[in-house]
Amino acid sequence: MGKFIEKYKSEDPNFSFELNELIQKIKSENSQETEDLFSTINSLREQLDQSLYEKNRAVQEAISLKNDEMNQLKSSIKELRDQLEKLKFEKREAVQKQIQSSANEIKQLKLSCSALRDELENLKFEKQDAVQSAIKNSSSEINELKKVTSALREELINLKFSKKEAVQKAVLNSSDEIKQLKNSTQSLRDELEKVISNYEKKIENLK
Repeated sequence: MGKFIEKYKSEDPNFSFELNELIQKIKSENSQETEDLFSTINSLREQLDQSLYEKNRAVQEAISLKNDEMNQLKSSIKELRDQLEKLKFEKREAVQKQIQSSANEIKQLKLSCSALRDELENLKFEKQDAVQSAIKNSSSEINELKKVTSALREELINLKFSKKEAVQKAVLNSSDEIKQLKNSTQSLRDELEKVISNYEKKIENLK
């Protein structure tokens, strides 16, 4: 493209003049634009520096806050770790006490179970002995009761026989007594009739 420009410049002086003016104008415009750009760049650099300063200050403040927060967190973590260790120690101690207490309780329960087992065995023996004694006593008592029952049965039979005899005797005695009473009654009736007859005769004689 440079060859064509040189060709036009050599052929047309006006073109060369106009071209130079255009170049100067462009340079002038470019110089103003460059100044504006430098001014803008300087302004932007100042703004950037201010932003960097504010950013750095904010970062420093954030770092300071973070450091404070981290220190507080470290302090809290240390305190929590201490409490955790204390709790672990207390837990181990409580577990040991519980294990010891459970071991003592288990030992006491074993002793109680052994004592109860011995007492149960003694009760079983005493029960068996009592049952044997009761059976023996019951057998003796049953034999005595059988003897008494047999004696009472014989006595009852004798009483029944004696009662039958007494009844028969009483019936016989009653029959004799009734017969005597009948005879006495008849005698009294006869005597009464005689008395009445005599009385009637006396009345007739009095007439």
